[in-house]
Amino acid sequence: MRTPLPAAGPQDLGRLRWRCRRGMKELDVLLARYLDRHFCSAPIREQEAFRQLLETQDPILHAYCLGSEPPPPQFAALIERITEDRPADPPADGGPAGHGNSPADR
Repeated sequence: MRTPLPAAGPQDLGRLRWRCRRGMKELDVLLARYLDRHFCSAPIREQEAFRQLLETQDPILHAYCLGSEPPPPQFAALIERITEDRPADPPADGGPAGHGNSPADR
């Protein structure tokens, strides 16, 4: 049986922040936002799942976060929490929503 990890200290958070830098802006923002807003108050089990999730390859992680591929059960709740603050997708026409770009707004 694995021993639970201790709560993250400043040095551990720095290492995790570095691992959140993925080279894909969308992932960088989502992962860093989760780290800043939720990680320290998350249960040990969720913290461990986050550490494991950071081992996932970028294209797969991107697919999980954008919903184009379902995450494995052990990451499903965590992915939902990571993406809960994700802004809505931009309108298909490229313009801001609700600003005169759709026929309903004209």
